[in-house]
Amino acid sequence: MIFTNLIKTNLSSHRFGKQIEYYQQLESTNVKAWELIDADEASHGTLVITDNQIKGKGRGKNSWFSSPSKGLVMSLILTEQIPTEKAGFIPLVAGISTIKALGNRSTFPLLKWPNDILIGGKKAGGILCESRWAEKKIRSIVVGIGINVNETKNDFPDELKPFATSLAIETGHSLQRELVASTLINAFEEYWGKLHESPQEIIADWISVCGHINQKISFNYNNVKYDGIFKGIDNQGQAIVTIEGNDQMFPSIILD
Repeated sequence: MIFTNLIKTNLSSHRFGKQIEYYQQLESTNVKAWELIDADEASHGTLVITDNQIKGKGRGKNSWFSSPSKGLVMSLILTEQIPTEKAGFIPLVAGISTIKALGNRSTFPLLKWPNDILIGGKKAGGILCESRWAEKKIRSIVVGIGINVNETKNDFPDELKPFATSLAIETGHSLQRELVASTLINAFEEYWGKLHESPQEIIADWISVCGHINQKISFNYNNVKYDGIFKGIDNQGQAIVTIEGNDQMFPSIILD
């Protein structure tokens, strides 16, 4: 069980995580977040969190595995309108915030664009940012974050065991999921403040914890597979990927 009071006790944020919607089981925290937005039942900064996500969403048609009562699965709701050109920074903010939450626990996590959290080359978490926009402005964004916290090797399906890890596996001991959540939310609010004031700092901090600058990457965008060299992030938060000698830009956020 997630103790929401423990999350709130450790929050230093003023806007994020003040409203927490906890569910013992959900198909997807992102799906539930959109339902709350559509019903006008969520304020800016609302956190949706569950102990057991049974149909977790990944980028594209991918799914996200989470072990009941062991992983941290949550979504942040952003309803404060921002210009479309700032939207690409939201996944970067989420990535840096997650790294800060994990890096405080004797691990050395790295980011892999567009949405992977890696420790020792294995996947320890993922991020899925979805948005809706109107009149050239982002109307609302849902930031979904999944982190493997207390899973053991036997908790992962056989097909994932060679590629997945958790904080417990890496540190040798279990952790309080609530403290990981509150650390992440505190960092998210810090970087949210930099969205308008110093976006270049967001880019620099993201690149500093990216594990594949100037390396080959493969990814899917609009149901097309691309292979190229990851060069960095541009001034709108888009990935710069060199494909057949030409630099191409790809958004980090899913625009609906």
